[in-house]
Amino acid sequence: MSNHKMQDPITNAGILLQELPIKWKEMIFLGIFLIVLGTVGVVASSLLTLTSIFIFGGLVFAGGVIQMIHAIQTKEKDWSGKFQHIFIALLYLIAGMIIFFDPLATSIVLTILLASLFAVIGVAKISYALQCKKQDWKWLFPASSGLLNLILTTIVIATLPESAFWLIGLLIAIEMLMSGWFLLLLGLRVKKMKQNEVSIEL
Repeated sequence: MSNHKMQDPITNAGILLQELPIKWKEMIFLGIFLIVLGTVGVVASSLLTLTSIFIFGGLVFAGGVIQMIHAIQTKEKDWSGKFQHIFIALLYLIAGMIIFFDPLATSIVLTILLASLFAVIGVAKISYALQCKKQDWKWLFPASSGLLNLILTTIVIATLPESAFWLIGLLIAIEMLMSGWFLLLLGLRVKKMKQNEVSIEL
């Protein structure tokens, strides 16, 4: 009975290893890559904010252009939704131009959206930490990371609108750092378990 109980954590860990979508080498590489990007983003948070806003504006404007071209080139006379399609394309084009010409207002809106996203990510990480705790995995780091996400969300809402212009880049950089360290530690954990499996087989 005692031997069976001692084998349960190992069996459960093996099952979790099989469910991982990527290998430990890829997790370590991606983790280091995100850590480097996050470090650069912290140093140049304003530039990262401005870059993210213009990229977002460019994507919105490009989406409007594509929809407008499609609506104009369509020759079907019975297409009842053509006017609505053109109207939506115009909205995309106008939104894209507003983003370019008023990046501060856009940064405020994006900051609120990012705050909501970080809150969801924080809850998801805490939920994952609870699952790791049940499987005897290290759970303090994902739990702490999720709690930090929720704290950052509170800070974002409390400091609007003054810090919206640079805060987006800083939050993105911090999230990349946390995700990078999470993947790096998880990859190292999986690597250690793989090595233990090989030593047991030998």
